[in-house]
Amino acid sequence: MALEVSQVRKLVQGRLAELKRNAAARRERTAAAEREYATFLQAVAEPVFNAVAQALSAEGHPFRVTTPGGGIRLVSERAQRTYVDVRLDTSGPEPALLAEVSRERGHRVLVDERPLAPERRVGAVTDEDVAQLLVAAVGDLVER
Repeated sequence: MALEVSQVRKLVQGRLAELKRNAAARRERTAAAEREYATFLQAVAEPVFNAVAQALSAEGHPFRVTTPGGGIRLVSERAQRTYVDVRLDTSGPEPALLAEVSRERGHRVLVDERPLAPERRVGAVTDEDVAQLLVAAVGDLVER
């Protein structure tokens, strides 16, 4: 028994309606995450990044904090391609914070990407989460 065109059309219409609902929900989650991210950058990430930069500089490893393109970056004053960057990633099913750790080794640049507190929504990430990320990356940043 073959499907009739009307049955196929109903299946397609149902799927299109489902996709439309999912896209609307995704847009709402992304908008909420972007609002949380703006607060996160100012209230959580920036103070921790600055404290780590000061601590590293005091130990003879000069670093500075920059805010490129809506993210935040701890970058070496000696090697511009040695940094830790945190940004909002909205490409997946759920918005998430991603950390990129980049380090120069001679002419090579090694880059790792890792989630920052993947089990939590953006607004629930704490200063301790950020500090743990940065302290864990210190070895990559200062190792020669």
